[in-house]
Amino acid sequence: MRLVKKFEEFDFSRTIPAISVENLTFFYNCDDCNALWKNFNEQSKKCKYCSSDKSKLEADEWYDQVKLRLDEDEIEELELQREEDATNLVDLLTLRKNPNRYVN
Repeated sequence: MRLVKKFEEFDFSRTIPAISVENLTFFYNCDDCNALWKNFNEQSKKCKYCSSDKSKLEADEWYDQVKLRLDEDEIEELELQREEDATNLVDLLTLRKNPNRYVN
């Protein structure tokens, strides 16, 4: 048991608080105009296209809805973008100072 490092001894000051772009993105579907959109690190109160009520979606639901509206080559681009958003990390300390800055 001498070799087990206690959790309390971990130095969190040497870590970067980071989260993926996808985890900071909000996904929406308008109930009236059927628009689909997403916002990075910003929640919508109304539809950004017609100002009516909107429904918040989970990422998987949103991507499924978008795929129904795209051609095959566009679906491939969408999937690549989703993979990139899932792997690109945002430094939360930097985000507080500059909300549009990403850390790769």
